[in-house]
Amino acid sequence: MSAAADGPERELAATIVGALAAAGTDTMFGVPGGGANLELVGAAEEAGLRFVLAHGETSSCIMAGTYGVLRDQPGVATMTRGPGAASSVNGALQATLDRAPLVLVTDTVTADQAAWVPHQRVDQRALFAPATKLSATIGADGDALARAAVAVALAQPAGAVHLDFDPGVRSDAPPPVPMLAAAADPAAIERAQQLLASAHRPVVLAGTEAWPWVAEVRGFVEATGCPVMTTYQARGMVSDRSPHAAGVFTNGTIERPLIDSADLILAVGLDPVELIPKPWTYTAPVVSLLPWHMDEPYYLPTVELVGPVGASLAELRPAVVADGWDADEAARFRRDALTSLRVPSGDRFDPADVIEAIDDWAPDDATVTVDAGAHMLVAVPMVTVTEPHGLLISNGLATMGYSIPAAIAASLARPGRRTVAFTGDGGLGMILSELETIVRLDLDLTVVVFNDAALSLIEIKQGERHGGQPAVRYRGTDFATVAEGMGLPATVVTTRADLERVLAAHERGPVLIDARVDPSSYRHVITVTRG
Repeated sequence: MSAAADGPERELAATIVGALAAAGTDTMFGVPGGGANLELVGAAEEAGLRFVLAHGETSSCIMAGTYGVLRDQPGVATMTRGPGAASSVNGALQATLDRAPLVLVTDTVTADQAAWVPHQRVDQRALFAPATKLSATIGADGDALARAAVAVALAQPAGAVHLDFDPGVRSDAPPPVPMLAAAADPAAIERAQQLLASAHRPVVLAGTEAWPWVAEVRGFVEATGCPVMTTYQARGMVSDRSPHAAGVFTNGTIERPLIDSADLILAVGLDPVELIPKPWTYTAPVVSLLPWHMDEPYYLPTVELVGPVGASLAELRPAVVADGWDADEAARFRRDALTSLRVPSGDRFDPADVIEAIDDWAPDDATVTVDAGAHMLVAVPMVTVTEPHGLLISNGLATMGYSIPAAIAASLARPGRRTVAFTGDGGLGMILSELETIVRLDLDLTVVVFNDAALSLIEIKQGERHGGQPAVRYRGTDFATVAEGMGLPATVVTTRADLERVLAAHERGPVLIDARVDPSSYRHVITVTRG
């Protein structure tokens, strides 16, 4: 049967799917309701796209955006109107602030129904406007808007695009698609070369906007010998086994001694959305390489090179001296920083024990996802990351409930590679139903929950008259029993030896490890990392 014979809803669905498929999309995520999103799922199936059913709308968006990042394609999710759309807003904002390409298509109260259907009627375009790069209505003549929506989602900085599905109206006009500058300004390049030629201790701070040029970043670091620190979302841009890998950069405390000793900062794809809300107080000149002009006043570059980051690095590379660094200085600094995170644990089962045991067990090509929470301050720097996007985290938005949907997407995007999801009990509680999704899809995914019955990071920040324990502590939950009720093999571990035995016995497939950790070291960790 032809698309036209199927009616306007299926024709519009086929138009949207066609634009996505042309850009490489092969998988759709969502929680369908009735009506138009079922047409979209059907059109996807007919076009050969896989549909992955999730339990939650936010989860669906995180899965789709993460899948898009890992497969270098627009992620796509579809939801019903009203509550489905409203529950997607956090997922859309996560994609936008974490720079993940996402096209989110929602059912809506159509224009011909709006006068007489108040049920679930809400201005969804206005709802999504602050959370997306574009929020628009796509109608019967939707081909141009569908193609533009894909291009806008992918254009750096990548993010979410929302489309209300209404085949009874004309589409909104397609927006102009931001174009990447062909090359940085020659005068800016010359000024940057002069600064580099006179610097003897330049340091590279690499961020998420440099991912399209990861090979060029790696080549630049290895050729010049500059120490490099990466943001959370840029972990794996340079292998931790490189002698030039100096650790993680957040604009916190732990990295400060190395950067204070530098005489020039080369900010490569350094997006301020990732950095902690703290003043920039470094005095060394900053040369910024970004594919787009940075209008955030977080740090003010001495010279800004706007254009393809790889091409800018090639222009700067011959000017680099970097003869003021000892050959092992970066690696030594990283080792010392990791050592400073540990406190004598005695008989305690410390979060760092969990991280180290998993790190020793997981292969180099494993993908590790990390949720927001106190455990991330230990996990992100301590996990050994050698592959691009080997560690995934929500850092621009820092939303809890991220790691398990992201791990599901990573397992689907990288079949044959092991995936590990680190989550706290607070984050797991928000996303618990997706454990069933892991089992249903038979993923090689290990969920590790740091179970201390508390919002530990918030508890550390609590002062007097901040609500006390009722504001931050839960009753203890046996997550292993809950997981087994969903068909997910699970076990409780209370010591590092227990954990190592479980890992040694596990070959492949889904499993949950309920790690009953002592959170007392977190206060030390936050002092060391953030002051």
